[in-house]
Amino acid sequence: MADLRDRTAAATAAARLRDVVAAETTTVALDAIGGRRLASPVVAADPHPAHDYATMDGFAVATGDPFPVSIRDRTLGPDDTPTDHDSGTAIRIATGAPLPRGADAVVPREDARVDGDRLRDPSLDPWTHVVRRGSYCAAGETVVEGVLSPRDAALLRDLGRERVPVHQPFAVAVLATGDEVAAGVQPDRDSEMIAGLCRRWGHDATVAGTVPDDPATIRERLTELADAHDVVVTSGGTSVGRLDHTVGVLADLGTVVWRGVALRPGRPTACLHLDGEAVAFALPGKPVAAYVAAVALLAPFFRGERTHPWREATAARDLALPEADLEHAIPVAVDGGTATPVGGPGSDIDLYDDRYRPGRVSSCPRVLRADGLAFRTSPLVEGERIEWTPFPTLEAP
Repeated sequence: MADLRDRTAAATAAARLRDVVAAETTTVALDAIGGRRLASPVVAADPHPAHDYATMDGFAVATGDPFPVSIRDRTLGPDDTPTDHDSGTAIRIATGAPLPRGADAVVPREDARVDGDRLRDPSLDPWTHVVRRGSYCAAGETVVEGVLSPRDAALLRDLGRERVPVHQPFAVAVLATGDEVAAGVQPDRDSEMIAGLCRRWGHDATVAGTVPDDPATIRERLTELADAHDVVVTSGGTSVGRLDHTVGVLADLGTVVWRGVALRPGRPTACLHLDGEAVAFALPGKPVAAYVAAVALLAPFFRGERTHPWREATAARDLALPEADLEHAIPVAVDGGTATPVGGPGSDIDLYDDRYRPGRVSSCPRVLRADGLAFRTSPLVEGERIEWTPFPTLEAP
């Protein structure tokens, strides 16, 4: 068992694990690529753009020619094929038109000094008002890979692609465990949230119901779900209590990739490769812990690894951390550039005073109405500049 206690290392291992899931492939049109993962990288067959082209209306010239030069009786447009430049001449050209081979600049129409049919010295450097051949990408260069965004459609169309090969979405089953949840004494506060995140990341998620804390029942249900799905995500039963059976049952069905991360809330999370081709993630049952584990550890598997852009704010107050050797995900409300830890003094929720209490925070889904999370390994100090990541960024496809 690889015991990866670092959040980044665990996320990397989860992202690599997606390659063991044998997802089928299909091709999709460019208006349907958002959130889909390319089955193979898009490689430029030729330099792009294929020709030097004008970025201004004006006159195409070779800056090395002796001026003045004669103006040819022709205008080049964007749909024309490249011609050869005649030394000692200039030719009218429209924005987007290919430059004649041998020309290296465009004199803007408004700057041109024309005497009859002669163009006087423009005093331009080579490649002024020109986009060079191959400046977007070189032949053989990998241009697009990984998870696609709708904005990639413009680039793919520019490369001449109408359809691209993508992996089919993973079939994901989300199962809640726990006697209290199965009996309806406590609501299942996790499954719909987790399923919604999986769908946001481009996959087909099904809420598969609940099971009590009985190893035989859990095993039977997990076996059924693993046979019918690519990924199984459970919530609850991941700690070390008398009724925490989920990870143990999953371990009997496959191999533990990692169990436990140095992150609170979210520490009792596990990642497993089940016998066959299914992958399983066991999340803690408390909703905030499940959410933090999902955006920090599941997201890299479902959408690929990425670095989240963060913002800066000023800490509104001191906040001690309960365990110095762990990373803490602190919900924060940000107003006017000031970040207030949600759950402590100054917020609408009363969970702790001067020391962060991740155990209390993990059970309170209202804190997820904050603005985002600050991932911290050191205490907050009033007035210091801190980094935080908005929830929409953490959840982005």
